[in-house]
Amino acid sequence: MAKAKFLTVYFNGACSLCGPEVAVYQRMVETHAIDNVAFQDVSRGALPEGYSRETLLAAIHAHEGEEMLQGVEAFIALWLRLPKFKYLAHIINWPIMRNITGLIYNQLIAPWLYKRYLRQSCDI
Repeated sequence: MAKAKFLTVYFNGACSLCGPEVAVYQRMVETHAIDNVAFQDVSRGALPEGYSRETLLAAIHAHEGEEMLQGVEAFIALWLRLPKFKYLAHIINWPIMRNITGLIYNQLIAPWLYKRYLRQSCDI
């Protein structure tokens, strides 16, 4: 079996919901010694070339091989590497499920989380 490509997950660590969720994934990666996943908090620090901070803060992204994945596609790529999430990734990766969850994430969840993050940022 071919080894999965390296995956860099770009997430909003300043989001009070996203940061803790990704921290769970980070602990799983460490616990299971998964060596082909890295995480980068885009709320600060360097950004991948060609992407704005606003774009990356607005939804989870993941760079895999030559491709930048966004939203549900990024989650699927990450979850396929995590033992406790593999089955969920396979279910969501079915075309009809990917379309439904993609629509829910892209149209409802990601915009809500981003607006929530922006409100929190203004309250500081």
